[in-house]
Amino acid sequence: MKDRCPEHRLIGNGILRGYRWIITTRGYANVVKSSSDEVHGIVYEISESDENRLDKLEGVQTRDYLKEMLKIEIEGENKECLVYVDPVQKEGKPKKEYIGRINKGVSDSKLPSEYIDRYIRKFIPLKTTRRPQR
Repeated sequence: MKDRCPEHRLIGNGILRGYRWIITTRGYANVVKSSSDEVHGIVYEISESDENRLDKLEGVQTRDYLKEMLKIEIEGENKECLVYVDPVQKEGKPKKEYIGRINKGVSDSKLPSEYIDRYIRKFIPLKTTRRPQR
């Protein structure tokens, strides 16, 4: 977030109910409707210039991602929040460079481990570095 939205302010953890987190055939993250699932994440307040920057990075102009206002539960209260949603909803495999970015985000987020294991690890392997043996 520091690089993408330098004016952001952390709000806290949020839950998007009725959706599921996936990696699409394009190789990037998305949320898709699923009545029995939920998506956990971090909610930020962003400035207009941050939003304009994100629009470019997420390909809003070329419709790589669409902007939707969805109800996110934050500390027991529902708030309308901006969510970038990929129109592609078919599951796929992550791009190699994306695995490290997602793992970094997961380690920074402090999301529930049960959630990470159930949803994120299905698509994103935990990378461990091995030391060369002598």
